[in-house]
Amino acid sequence: MSPQTPDHPPEAQAPPAPPPVSPTTVDPLARAGSEVLGGPAGRRLGGEGPWWARALPVSVLLAALAVALGAVTKHHCRAQGWNSPDQFVHACYSDLPVVYTSSGLATGAGPFSGGVSLSQPPLTALLSWLVARVVPHEVSVAAQRSYFDTAAVLLLLAALVVVLVVHALAGRRRGWDTVLLAASPVLVLSSLLSFDLAALALALAGLACWGRRHPVAAGVLLGLALAARPYPLLLLVALAVLAVRTGRRRAAGLSVGTALAVWALVNLPVALLAPAAWAAPLRSFLDQRAGYGSLWLLPQLVQQAVGVQGASGLPGRAVVVLTLAAWVVWVLLVAVFVLWAPRRPRLAQVAFLLLAGVVVLGASVPPQASLWLLPLAVLAVPRWREHVLWWAAEAAYSGAVWLYIAGQTNTDRALPPELYAAFLLARAAAVAWLVVRVVRQVRHPAEDPVRATGGLDDPAGGDLDRAPDALVVRVA
Repeated sequence: MSPQTPDHPPEAQAPPAPPPVSPTTVDPLARAGSEVLGGPAGRRLGGEGPWWARALPVSVLLAALAVALGAVTKHHCRAQGWNSPDQFVHACYSDLPVVYTSSGLATGAGPFSGGVSLSQPPLTALLSWLVARVVPHEVSVAAQRSYFDTAAVLLLLAALVVVLVVHALAGRRRGWDTVLLAASPVLVLSSLLSFDLAALALALAGLACWGRRHPVAAGVLLGLALAARPYPLLLLVALAVLAVRTGRRRAAGLSVGTALAVWALVNLPVALLAPAAWAAPLRSFLDQRAGYGSLWLLPQLVQQAVGVQGASGLPGRAVVVLTLAAWVVWVLLVAVFVLWAPRRPRLAQVAFLLLAGVVVLGASVPPQASLWLLPLAVLAVPRWREHVLWWAAEAAYSGAVWLYIAGQTNTDRALPPELYAAFLLARAAAVAWLVVRVVRQVRHPAEDPVRATGGLDDPAGGDLDRAPDALVVRVA
């Protein structure tokens, strides 16, 4: 008897998914560095290995260790209190406990009351107050320590959210790029300086919703992030510019409109009930002089280096005007570049270009500003060489800025202004190098590590992924 023929032929099996891309197999520096750990990754670190050896668990563990190490570096201040110049000499400064005791929150007052001067956007001020509700209301070392420890737990959770979101935005094949975030010394040095990490988690969660084609949810989260820090406005600009190029205006319009509406809903009650507290951040910006980390501080550093008595550098009004003008020019340049590029840039690339220029050209560039660049740099330039160069510059600058500030009150341990200027320029140059690499990858897509990975266009792009061009500007 012949075997019976089945009534229905067997269904064709889908081809297996391509394996994850390991940096040690495609990145020369990662491959060389892996030799101390036994060589390039094999199948045990891929989909066939144990769950704990895959990209996400490894990244989560590394990020948790980074934040924990950041807390260890604050040990001296936790024990002795955050006092000047001691907190700068021992590089253990943090805005968190200092602002708690200096702003008036330690008295038990509300975040927008007349006796509190936070000068923070509404959502950050509210978070600062919520943490203050669970710690002693007193100006003491114990209260500072309690406030710092409570905030550190929240920021650890925010760091883990950032890792999860970046892993999702990187795409299934590029999950190991998340290690560039989790292993970065930027996370160690800056994660516990302020509440920026919480706002960053909201902003990146908004981008993740956009990448999953949920524009309204993306707008809600980006609006909340914008109510906590101003940087997410640049993410909305990136969406808008790419929407113009692709013609995908509806989804981008939903996200941008929702974000602005949520921002207004959070800000309007504060603006009406406590106008002075609401306007304080804007007044601080308009009244400031060149701050630490800013290129506009260089004239003052030069004056100090040549021995000018009472060196003051650029006038405050000039710094504000130059900063705003530089920001407008930079945003316009990036917009023209996006519309001119031979192939549509990825969302992370555009967002990084916008944010990098605004940060470097800012009137003040605190160490925690680099936290905003870190996840976008991972998604835009997932190459170990570029990141290691930037890490080195950030680590060197972090030590230099605390010594320079300490020198304002303790000349025995002062860093000369010319040395501080050198570290400041090195930090700016490292960010500029990342910008150059992004520009080159956009102009030559074959050099883009993400697009060079077969079949990928823009894993975080959402509606922009594989979208055809609707408007391309040709510049002679």
